[in-house]
Amino acid sequence: MKVGSFQVALILLAAVFGGVATMLAGSDGSGSLKIGRRKQLFADGYIIEELENVYRVMNQPVKYGGNPLIELNPHQRPGSDDLIVVSGSVLYDQEVGLFKMWYEGANYNWNHNVVCYSYSKDGIHWELPDLGLIQHQGSKENNVVFEKGAGEMAPAVMKDTATKDTSRRYKMLYKRAGKGWPLQGINTAYSADGIHWKPWVSEDVIEKSDSPNSVLWDARLKKYIAHTREWEGGKKTRVVLQSASDNFINWTREKVILRPDKKDPLGRQFYNMEWMPYADGYFGFLAVYDVAKGASWDKVNIQLTYSRDGWRWSRLGERQPFIENGREPGMVDWGQVYVMQKPIVVGDEIWIYYVGFKGLHWAIAKKELQGSSVNLCKIRLDGFVSLDSGGKGVVVTKPLVMTGERLVVNANAAHDASVKVEVLDENWQVIEGFSKEDGGLLSGDHVRHVVSWKGKTDVSLLKNKSIRLRFYLDRSKLYSFVFAANK
Repeated sequence: MKVGSFQVALILLAAVFGGVATMLAGSDGSGSLKIGRRKQLFADGYIIEELENVYRVMNQPVKYGGNPLIELNPHQRPGSDDLIVVSGSVLYDQEVGLFKMWYEGANYNWNHNVVCYSYSKDGIHWELPDLGLIQHQGSKENNVVFEKGAGEMAPAVMKDTATKDTSRRYKMLYKRAGKGWPLQGINTAYSADGIHWKPWVSEDVIEKSDSPNSVLWDARLKKYIAHTREWEGGKKTRVVLQSASDNFINWTREKVILRPDKKDPLGRQFYNMEWMPYADGYFGFLAVYDVAKGASWDKVNIQLTYSRDGWRWSRLGERQPFIENGREPGMVDWGQVYVMQKPIVVGDEIWIYYVGFKGLHWAIAKKELQGSSVNLCKIRLDGFVSLDSGGKGVVVTKPLVMTGERLVVNANAAHDASVKVEVLDENWQVIEGFSKEDGGLLSGDHVRHVVSWKGKTDVSLLKNKSIRLRFYLDRSKLYSFVFAANK
């Protein structure tokens, strides 16, 4: 069988990223996982050898009680030029201590969309500054920072802290205006400050896009990674594409990374997937759109996905919603939910900004209100997936090799629940001084339980040895563990 150049490229990509996954996970040649001081989660079964009366559970974030955070005024009327928020990107800029947001503003018919800028000191109260840069709807008294005159923008904005070219510190992918709907290309723009933008090149850098888009610098792969969308099989179903680049201009040919399968109900499509590197893997926020008649018809909610190498993705939580639609008509997210790129770790929480629509996907076609806004939901640090025991359960890890000085565990063992930890050798024998009888007892709900045995937390004598951890869970939730360095 002849192998074409595209197939060769995919084979090479698989080899490269498979090698990266192996490097990240690690093995010492004896089968033990080299985890060093990297945090270990339980989104998949990679670190787990044995479970007894313990279940992997996807946890949902809690929606902020003060939603919506941003709702444009005047409220959009059917057929009007009043703007709504469509999609966007958000980040925390440590250099200046500000949360920054770039959102797509769309008129009712989505035929003259713009990119707008907003900022916040606390991530809750947002300012829409009067920048006076671009005339829109007859005035420059607005927060518009980029526009191309027609069509959807679907902006994906990132701050590139790794680049040496400060004039291109901020980078944007955006969907070009054109007549190629539903498939249009992706262009790029750059900025020194995130406010004053210039188009980068005139030709498309990514061939296919059907909005929205996302982009990040992946420090592990040392590449820019973009997620776009296309209609697979002509105009049959929406799927998620992924491309990679070394320089933000030359991108690999798009590869489908997620498509509906036989386990999905008839008519299900994937609108887009925002994502974030996290611990030893990646979490994705898949916008799931149902076009078949039923309770979720014409709605969009978010499912949670996971990958260890950034290319091969699995869906978590038995494909149940991670961020659900609002339960009652008129709620800010009753019709549609789209995560903004990308969630931010704030203290001991993960903040997930999202655009919620009161209206259904085809509100425009039915001359109904779209009614969108920027909203927030939060989840505890490492809280995406936990190992739960309704009663007494046991978790045993695979053999691992660590390089830390103390064991730190993220667990909820409140209200008379408990977690006990003991350390085994590679032959499943309890190591002297590290049995559950010696201590290892955790109680309360904390993201950083420091485990001690006989009053001592030092585990440095176990460094570079093949060991296992055995967790005894009693009505508790286990989120993660890490062998950390002493402070």
